[in-house]
Formats: sequence, C-alpha cells, structure tokens
Amino acid sequence: MKRILLVLMSVFMLAFLVGCGNDASKPAETGKPSTSEKITVQAAASLKGALTELADAYKKSHNLADDQIAINFAGSGTLRQQIEQGAPASLFISADEKNMKMLQEKDLVSDVKPFVTNELVLVVPKGQPKVELDQIATVKRIVLGNPETVPAGNYGKQVLTKLGVWEQVEPNVVYAKDVKAVTASISQGAGDAGFIYKTDAIAAGDAVQISAVTPADSHDPVIYPIGIIKKYDNALAKDFYQYVMSPEGQKVLEKYGFSTSK
Repeated sequence: MKRILLVLMSVFMLAFLVGCGNDASKPAETGKPSTSEKITVQAAASLKGALTELADAYKKSHNLADDQIAINFAGSGTLRQQIEQGAPASLFISADEKNMKMLQEKDLVSDVKPFVTNELVLVVPKGQPKVELDQIATVKRIVLGNPETVPAGNYGKQVLTKLGVWEQVEPNVVYAKDVKAVTASISQGAGDAGFIYKTDAIAAGDAVQISAVTPADSHDPVIYPIGIIKKYDNALAKDFYQYVMSPEGQKVLEKYGFSTSK
C-alpha cells in the first residue's frame, strides 16, 4: 500500500512540475515586453525629434512609464565608444555605417539593418547671403561637427577634401560636439556657414537657410543603421526595434524629412 501511495505521489508531483514549467514558458513564447522592463536607446543627435515622437507614441500605446524607454542623443562616435565601455544600452542607431561596423566587428550588436537615409547640406544664418560650395574657401567661420565622433562632420570634411580646399579652410573650422550644436551655432550667428543634415535644417525652421546641397559623390552615403546591443537585449528592445521599423514608424521618420526603404 505504501508503495502504491509513493507511486501516486510521484505521478502528481511530476504533473505539477510539468504544469508549472508550461506556465513559466508562456511569457517567453509570446515575446511581449514586461511592464517592468526598461531600455536605453543610443541614437544619433539628428534623430532627436523623430525618435522622441516614436518613443512617446510607443509608450502611450503600450501603457509604459516614461522611464521605461530612455534615449541618449549624441554624436555616433561618442555613443559607440560608450557602448564599447559597457554603457547599459539596448539599441544603437548610428548616423553612419562606420561606427556600427566597429561594434559588429567586436560582436556587440545583432540584427543590424539600414534604418533611414539623409542628405548633407550647407547652411548659413537666416537672412545672410547664400554661399555656394565653390565659394566655401571665402567663409571666415565654418562650423563642423568633430569628424572623429560626428558623422556629419566627417561627411563635411569629405566634401571639403573633394573640393580640394580642406587644407586651406581648416584654420577657419570651428568644431562642435554634434550636428545639433552645429545648427545652434549657425542659428545664433556664431558661425558663417556649416554642414548639417537636411532634416536638421528643416527642424531649425527660420533659424537657418539651406545654402547648398552637397553632391552625392562628394561624400560617403548618409545611411543610418540600427542594431540591437547584445548585452542588454530584452523583449522590450526587440519590440521597440520592430515598431520603429514598421510602416507606422517609417511614416513618422518621413515626416521629419528622412528617407526610408519604402
């Protein structure tokens, strides 16, 4: 009799454990973000307006707290260095392919895909005479993002090199920490001309005016890739990644002047 009871108890315990195992696996199967999960997005400064709107809309539709999606905007090179140093970020959106590839080579990111594209333009303060690219050598103060950490600055340097005037104008270059800082300098009259993205010129409104659009063959293509940072990957990171890549997300990006794959 005792032996029969022991067998029955073993069967019941096994059934209980199997049932618990199935219940525990359900969240993983659905892949839905937990209400307690948090992520930080490392994003190029030029994405500030569009990505802030996307994050706000996502948090509202998913009933998330404001602090569940934080976004750190800066120059792509600076953000990449932070990731390499272990910054607790789950997604990276770079304004160039170079910085993303550097993380790929170190196996720090996955699911890397093209996100949006942009154009590089030369701007001057509103109301000031326009400067054509072939007149750039006459400009006294050229504002440029630091080419080492700011893709727009690197693209701008490539344009000036292509024009054959880099060595001539370099003494007149004023460096800024990111493309937003370049835009602010021009809008405040602290510079006479500067290289920024078309999207930043649109966002600046009447503060600056586009003086010239740089030829596509004068610099590397302005491609923004997106990737998931492996160390801090979670369901929320994956779902937000899918959201910004969705047709709904792409419409918001297009509204801010970015070109998408659509």
